[in-house]
Amino acid sequence: MLDESSFALGPHDVVQVRRAVAELNDLLEELREGTHPVAVWSDLYEADCGEGLVLHDLLFDPERTPLDRDERMRLMQALARLPHWDEATPSGVPLEVSVEDAPEAVFAPTVGYALLAATQRFSVGCVVLPLTTTGGGLRKVRGECGDGEVFFFSSAERLPHFWRATITLEKPSEQEFYRRAADAFPNLVLHRKLSFSSFDGSYQDLREPVLAVLAEINDGFAVVWDEVNGQPREVEVRMGSRGIDMSRESVKTRASPKHMAMRDVDHDGVRFRCEWHAKLERHRNRIHFSLPDQALGGRMLIGMFIDHLPIA
Repeated sequence: MLDESSFALGPHDVVQVRRAVAELNDLLEELREGTHPVAVWSDLYEADCGEGLVLHDLLFDPERTPLDRDERMRLMQALARLPHWDEATPSGVPLEVSVEDAPEAVFAPTVGYALLAATQRFSVGCVVLPLTTTGGGLRKVRGECGDGEVFFFSSAERLPHFWRATITLEKPSEQEFYRRAADAFPNLVLHRKLSFSSFDGSYQDLREPVLAVLAEINDGFAVVWDEVNGQPREVEVRMGSRGIDMSRESVKTRASPKHMAMRDVDHDGVRFRCEWHAKLERHRNRIHFSLPDQALGGRMLIGMFIDHLPIA
């Protein structure tokens, strides 16, 4: 949903405002082309922009708006396509909210709607104009309906973090965890036979540790691999600095065809070697994965959840 309160332009100059609106236009276009629908408050055009301006003036009054014509037209067209979230408004939506680290409460019905959803363990992300003083990511929000955490973002790069946050906040079933994986971990492919039952421990206990490890593999492994030219020890040290204990197999195990065959995983008719593994604990529970592979569009295969594979 689009946070109307983020259109408060504050002390920002014309160049900053124009750049922010251009970035918002790009984000809305990307979201529209993807699978992430956006909705808006029905009275969005009355949102206060400061200096006596409302959003309607910003878009439709060429004498008063700081926007150039092209970006103004792009935003007008983008907003016109978006549905209203309040066509069937649930009761109890707070119109004013207080956001963590913000100096005072603000009139923000959309954030209020997201807060109400959060109190019911349902996650709603809020798109913001990249001028807002509200920090991105999960922020604590308070309103008449209670307290909760709402995810704010101004870049599509933050979407995986939103989907991970939904897993933390909503505590979905294991099958729902896998369904959200494509959005939460866009650089990974999760093998269809993965199961938390292959670990030593329950899904409820291991969901968050697995989420954290998959996030670091998704965000960091390929970057680190390229930075150190694939030097295994350097990869291990760099990923360790990110809080992930991982390694490839030992020299002795790698010298054993029998044991290395146990690290091979078939996926869509292609065999991938998943010898690299992250350790949830020193003595048990491993996540085995492949290197980035062009057969997967440069992504990595998460091939196995396992207690521990035999070693040579």
